[in-house]
Amino acid sequence: MNGGPRPVGLVSVVMPARNAETTLAAQLEALCAQTYPDPWEVVVVENGSGDGTRALLRRWQRRMPRLRVAVTEEPGVNRARNLGCRRADGEFVLLCDADDVAAPGWVAGLVDALRSSPAVGGALERRLLNGPVALAARPPKKSPALLDTFGFLPYPAGANCGFHKELWSRLGGFDESYQGGGDDTEFFWRAQLAGYRLAFAPHAVVHYRHRGDTRSIVRQSYGYGRSHPKLYRDFAAHGMPCSRPGDAAGAWWALLRRSVDLLGPADRRAALLAQLALRAGRAVGSARHRRCYL
Repeated sequence: MNGGPRPVGLVSVVMPARNAETTLAAQLEALCAQTYPDPWEVVVVENGSGDGTRALLRRWQRRMPRLRVAVTEEPGVNRARNLGCRRADGEFVLLCDADDVAAPGWVAGLVDALRSSPAVGGALERRLLNGPVALAARPPKKSPALLDTFGFLPYPAGANCGFHKELWSRLGGFDESYQGGGDDTEFFWRAQLAGYRLAFAPHAVVHYRHRGDTRSIVRQSYGYGRSHPKLYRDFAAHGMPCSRPGDAAGAWWALLRRSVDLLGPADRRAALLAQLALRAGRAVGSARHRRCYL
């Protein structure tokens, strides 16, 4: 029996793109510079943009023959991912975002990991594309790893992950009811609970772009917070731990003590407002989904 690497057919990169005119070209340039030598394609899902994203994609199709474009007028990142996966012809599907920049070995790194695991996540590098305000609001980890925010199961970011298309099909795709947060977490938790192994690909690096202005940071953090009770509603029975009231009270007290930061430098103000928005989102989500996760 041959013990060499598993042969791989076509690989598909699926990328949602909504109002991405200012960042998309940099990501497409990065995909053109990939070192992966075997056949692969790019499927960009134009997701109801109101800017010049669609026109930019038409120009890039003339330059990038392996680029295909799918269009949906309905917003929602999981709706776009599902459409992209349906249109993808590859055995392996890799996901990235239109506002990030993939390192040259990104495709090769994820494909190598997918030879032995049905689902993988890569590393997020957070410093190259972000200024001090964005980094204060979402500080980088000391070392790259899969995310583990909830003390339950690890998961990759949807901005840097991959899976066998067969897995996506068996799971019924991404849950399109998740919007604003939890969209990638839910899928990879469901995969692991169904018995699929998740691996980490440290050499598959994406330079990850945070929201850069305080208003956008707060909006995103609030959306993340609103999704957490929904995740708890859907996964508590599988072992996702609840948030302890004492921890939530302590977090609110700590934020109150930092209220002076609202008058301080922009980075400290953004960091505080991001945490306040996350906690407020959790409170609203708890009421909406009738599950207390504060």
